[in-house]
Amino acid sequence: MTAMLAVAQPQVTWLERHYDFGVFQEKNGKVTCQLRLVNTGDAPLLIVKAQAGCGCTAVNYPEAPIQPGDTAAVSITYNPTGRPGQFTKQAIIFTNTEPKRTILEISGNVIPTDATLNKQYPLRAGALRISQGSIPLGQMVKGKNTTQFLSAYNSATDTILVHVTGDKPHLHPALVPDTVPPARVTALTVHYLSGHAPLWGLNVDTLTLTCEPLRQTSNAESGTATINVMAQVIEDFEGLTDKERLDAPVVGVGCGESLDFGTLAPGEKMTRTFTVTNKGKSPLAIRRLWAPDGEGVTVKTNRTEIKRGKSATVTVTVDTSQIKGEILNVPLTLMSNDPDSSQLTIRLVGIIDKK
Repeated sequence: MTAMLAVAQPQVTWLERHYDFGVFQEKNGKVTCQLRLVNTGDAPLLIVKAQAGCGCTAVNYPEAPIQPGDTAAVSITYNPTGRPGQFTKQAIIFTNTEPKRTILEISGNVIPTDATLNKQYPLRAGALRISQGSIPLGQMVKGKNTTQFLSAYNSATDTILVHVTGDKPHLHPALVPDTVPPARVTALTVHYLSGHAPLWGLNVDTLTLTCEPLRQTSNAESGTATINVMAQVIEDFEGLTDKERLDAPVVGVGCGESLDFGTLAPGEKMTRTFTVTNKGKSPLAIRRLWAPDGEGVTVKTNRTEIKRGKSATVTVTVDTSQIKGEILNVPLTLMSNDPDSSQLTIRLVGIIDKK
């Protein structure tokens, strides 16, 4: 019988794999901890490399071999500058052992400076500081869903309760968590279902965040803030076949790129009309006609479904009492199911004679 020769192998045993820095001030700068390991094998142990989870974390380790029975330590440094709130970070340590990888973890909670708080959480709702006042979702094909979030920070020394209102068929907000301890962060998550959005084109919805103390005896300040959620809902033409494109509706606008109201008197209401004609084969659907709010413009059409070769009449009324300055220059947007010109802009132009 042949004797089996034992091969000497290093073995790593970690005395700590996690370190909690607790609560500390951002203004005090970087913090460092040491996580210890022991070579419990019978051959030299080498730390081959270390990989930090992000640029805010740095890892230092001994490069010399760690002899059997010896103890060494890996240092992990966290830079809190500009990073308020609770954090958890990881570092991967590679050794000449099996397994080769070990994951180390650090955590803590950074109390920000006033400058960081004002920069990263500029919006206030009492003691709650919010990272931004809007959630822009960009363009969304009708029927698609998306989820976005923003963060908020409890700047009080007591726990607060946070509520959100504004749930709609196409918009579902949630706060996780809704009970926020001091110097902790909560996330406002918004799930958007564009198939239920009420309008084609730009949809703007408002959510209301409310903050109140958990305990009646708390000095934490109550307050509210509004968050705008914006989505541009568009039609999906990517899946059209060549024949469907050939048979598609084609929008024609009788006034061209602008509708001229000429010279208007202050306080005057003037109406102009133009035609929208279907020059294609399939029915043309006017999805939406709109001008920006507050510009003194109202618009309506006598039909939204236009058969081949037929036209609709669009009526535009301008109220100069709502227009600042002496020049009328307002964009009117026309959305339709024409795949090549699904969104057109018609300029409403004129001069207001205030002499």
